[in-house]
Amino acid sequence: MYNVLACDDEQIAIDSIKFIFEKNFQGQVNLFTALSGFEALNIVKTNNIDIIFMDINMPGMNGLETISLITQMKPDTVIIVLSAFDTFQYAQEALNLGAFRYITKPVNRNTVIQTARSAMNQIDSRSGNSYENEEIQKKLNSVSPMVESDFFYSCAFCTENEDLSPYLEYFNIMDRNYIFTAVEIPDLTEENRRDIHSQIRQIASENQKCIMGSFMSNRVILLFPFEKEAFFIEKVRETLNTIHTLFTMKINRKIKTGVSSVCTKEIQFKEFYNQAFIALNKASESKNLVFFEDIISTIDKSENLQNTMERYFKRLRIGDIKGVQFLAGMYLKSLEETSSSPDKWKFQAIEFIVNTKTITKELNEEFDDSSFNNSFSVISSAASVNDITDFITARAVEAATAISKTKTETENPVITKVRTYINLHLSSDFSLEDAAQYAGVSSFYLSKLFKEEMNDTFVNYVTELKMEKAAHLLKETDMSIKEITNATGYNDQNYFSKIFKNKYEMSPSEYRKF
Repeated sequence: MYNVLACDDEQIAIDSIKFIFEKNFQGQVNLFTALSGFEALNIVKTNNIDIIFMDINMPGMNGLETISLITQMKPDTVIIVLSAFDTFQYAQEALNLGAFRYITKPVNRNTVIQTARSAMNQIDSRSGNSYENEEIQKKLNSVSPMVESDFFYSCAFCTENEDLSPYLEYFNIMDRNYIFTAVEIPDLTEENRRDIHSQIRQIASENQKCIMGSFMSNRVILLFPFEKEAFFIEKVRETLNTIHTLFTMKINRKIKTGVSSVCTKEIQFKEFYNQAFIALNKASESKNLVFFEDIISTIDKSENLQNTMERYFKRLRIGDIKGVQFLAGMYLKSLEETSSSPDKWKFQAIEFIVNTKTITKELNEEFDDSSFNNSFSVISSAASVNDITDFITARAVEAATAISKTKTETENPVITKVRTYINLHLSSDFSLEDAAQYAGVSSFYLSKLFKEEMNDTFVNYVTELKMEKAAHLLKETDMSIKEITNATGYNDQNYFSKIFKNKYEMSPSEYRKF
């Protein structure tokens, strides 16, 4: 049984906290209430209070003054500060006085529940009543640091089907929502490395259960598991904001922190591990805590642009005329949307067409590039975006046609036959074995030959063509996503959408609106 005190000069705030505890901690809590700091002190003097919810702004003795006296009398009391003012100054002073958490009013029911549970866990840990916490602590003090480092190494370099669940079972964090957090420490030296690592672990674990890796240069990664049934993103942000503030205050450095999105499955750990470092790389002196969710839109656009350009040049090198035509238009549209000015867009468009010409001349020395010669003047003086797009797309098709002609003359006849088969069967569900049988070779031979000739795997090549067909249908027709799924040879719409999102960084429905 825990003795909890709620102190606030507003009766409605007291009633709110009382209602939350009665509904969620029935039989676990004795609740005391006080309407002033003096009344709270008297209750603490005569009762063994474990947890206090303390308002800051009260007449007479305010909350901070009351906390200061209580921590001197009973330093083990867990104090949660309530305030209608979300200011760093109040939070810093409260935390310096030994407060456990800082919650802004009006109080959120789920935040109160989670904070109370965390406070109870801390009390149990101190009193030795929590066998689970004792066992975890024993592990962390001996073998666990090595297991943690191995876990994070596996997250960074795991294969698609690698099973990481044994690690989660070892740390007793199965079936949770997970947040990766990357932390960068300035001025880290060999002398202070161990002490700062211990400080980070202690600060983080006192506020939220976590596991932590070793330093990589001056960076370290943490994983925070959150209970699924009581998970709210507001709670995550509040907790990680508090932890970051404590890092900065107690380690006394301008620490930068990057936070991943919410991960629900261990098979996604590699992606979300990388998200934390992407967010960390976006942190700055003025904004030193960055959530991946807050920057994802800008990352998606720039990565999508780069990905489209790479796919375009890949298709150009193999003389894929339709693929080049489609990707050139897609690239120019994305370029227009991401460029900061018309002049910059035109400059990048010129660079794009110059690289197209260069690659074409490399692969077909007899290519007549006269139509490319006035590219600079055409693009520079173009009156509209459509004029530039039409001009560049036409040049891209010319280039792909020239390369295709060369490829046809020199391409292995087996590959030519297989590419014909693929183009004829894009609407069907076929395999490498089907294409190999059509070409009259073994699947092993075709796989190896295709990789050597096309510089790509058979599966990737086919998937790319199917996705380009799907993208074209989404933009140019009114077909439903289910119909497009069937038209590209997929039987499962969810699987099709997943593959599409992997390629284009957005769902089919989002792409149609894009």
